[in-house]
Amino acid sequence: MNKSNLNTVLKPRERRVLTDDVADAIRESILSGKLRGGDRLIEDELAATLQVSRGPIRQAIFRLEQEGLVVHQTHRGATVAPVSIEDAAEIYSLRLALERLAVSGACDRATAEDFAPLDAILLMFRSSPRETMTRRRVAELDIDFHDALFRAAHHARLYKAWEGLRSQIFVFLLLRDGLPADFSTSWYADHAKLLALVRDRTKQAAIACIAEHIEGAYERLRGSLQHRPD
Repeated sequence: MNKSNLNTVLKPRERRVLTDDVADAIRESILSGKLRGGDRLIEDELAATLQVSRGPIRQAIFRLEQEGLVVHQTHRGATVAPVSIEDAAEIYSLRLALERLAVSGACDRATAEDFAPLDAILLMFRSSPRETMTRRRVAELDIDFHDALFRAAHHARLYKAWEGLRSQIFVFLLLRDGLPADFSTSWYADHAKLLALVRDRTKQAAIACIAEHIEGAYERLRGSLQHRPD
């Protein structure tokens, strides 16, 4: 597959509404670290800053709550979700179970059409200059890869469960050292190996590969949380 094929496998986004833009703006502030765990999300202030009414703000906050990036606290309203070691343990134990199911389903049911976006993501990584492979860019490709893997399982409820974790996983990759230190070189090899196992339908080896992958990410995250400043 060459670069000219990317347009045929990476589909354009659906038409957006104002709530999408508001949710993206707040999400970006969380992902960039401008908004941190425990920060309040005050509807009037957000509406004034983003120059929108409170309706889209309220809808966007609800969406981000579903993604796990925002929580409602008694007497405080909406706040950015903090991340504790206990939170990480719960999220990654759930992610491990879901990813095992996704890999198993993909080994059973993935088609050539399902493999195309996975191949395209790996090609995009390999063909991009190393200096462009920043932590953020690799985190984006990582989420896109796993998203395509879940789609390849053809399990609607499993994909819905993954959607509930996806934004939280991105936060971990971007801000909490979920990626390995040598991500600019190791990411491709790790994901190409996993894809090869799924494509060959070697289910047990693929499940073992994804388990090692997720457990390694969790150990890096746990170490980051244990050593973060108070």
